[in-house]
Amino acid sequence: MYRRITGLFVAALWLLSTLPASAVEIGPRRITLPTENLAKEGYLTVPSGKWVFALSYEYEILEDAYMGEKPSYNSANTFTENNTLALDMTYGLSENITLNAVVPYKYVYNTREVDSALVSGTEGVFFTDRRGSQGLGDVIVMTYLRLNFGDLTRFDDEDWASGDDGYDDYIGKGAKMYAGRRQGAAFALALGLRLPTGNTDVTDKNGQRLADDLQLGTGTMDPIFGLLYHQRYFRFGWGLSGLYRITSQENIHHYQFGNEAVAAAYVSYRINRNLEWVNQLNGNWLARDMQNGVPTTNRGGSVLFYTPSLIYVGANNVTVQASAEVPVYRDYNEQQLSSDYIINLRTALMF
Repeated sequence: MYRRITGLFVAALWLLSTLPASAVEIGPRRITLPTENLAKEGYLTVPSGKWVFALSYEYEILEDAYMGEKPSYNSANTFTENNTLALDMTYGLSENITLNAVVPYKYVYNTREVDSALVSGTEGVFFTDRRGSQGLGDVIVMTYLRLNFGDLTRFDDEDWASGDDGYDDYIGKGAKMYAGRRQGAAFALALGLRLPTGNTDVTDKNGQRLADDLQLGTGTMDPIFGLLYHQRYFRFGWGLSGLYRITSQENIHHYQFGNEAVAAAYVSYRINRNLEWVNQLNGNWLARDMQNGVPTTNRGGSVLFYTPSLIYVGANNVTVQASAEVPVYRDYNEQQLSSDYIINLRTALMF
């Protein structure tokens, strides 16, 4: 009996080593840049000479399989977990130029089950295979060129500097009065690069290189550009943003990730001096990947999330944000795993 079980285990390991990284592809690869609404507002409002350091943690689980827009059967009981801890550093170079860098540490693992019947004809014995990587991902560096239109004022028409973030405007005046501000439209042109700092040669326990979607990096230096818009009127704020990444070339493994676009629209409401509630729609679109110049299957597609957030604004320019991304629309090329949900926690300090 022991030899039989050992033989089944060895045969299953051999089978796993010959299969692709997952029977169902792990789903769209998300851009490293944050999608939090006030993170984007922050890029528009950092005063000259000030630093903002933010630390964020994101957890994503991909378990539901989709074929195009419709749910499909996840035959291998496979799922993927994406964990990202990111350091987000922003510096106000001048009143209209903001510099930003996002340094992610990634923990990406895919788990699947294989029935021993596939290698021995004996049903009922399952082997679990877990593959993945952890370490530094691709670093993002960005420059935001800001244009302001209109005045930035508060009660008594007292002018504030164009770089003020507006949090100090929320000072109550009397039992029923609430201080606020109105701000003219603020726009920013975003220009940046995704740097190939993440490892692309991670292997499994058998020494075989993992699929590209499970690697820490992409292996290419890719340009990013986009536009950001934000406006606030007393307790209300709203904004739009869009970013586009172009994959410049194949990596050393002759794999080329598809181009990617992300977009967001949000409306926020300041509940009181310390709390702000945000409703956001944000979407990702990914083109089909290429392998040796040939389009791949089970890659690319689009997904739309509804993202509610609660932001706490504390003393000394400290903010804490919690958000949850829930997919409301999906349309993938062929069969892929889709995000069930994404949880994001973020804290920031300006000094």
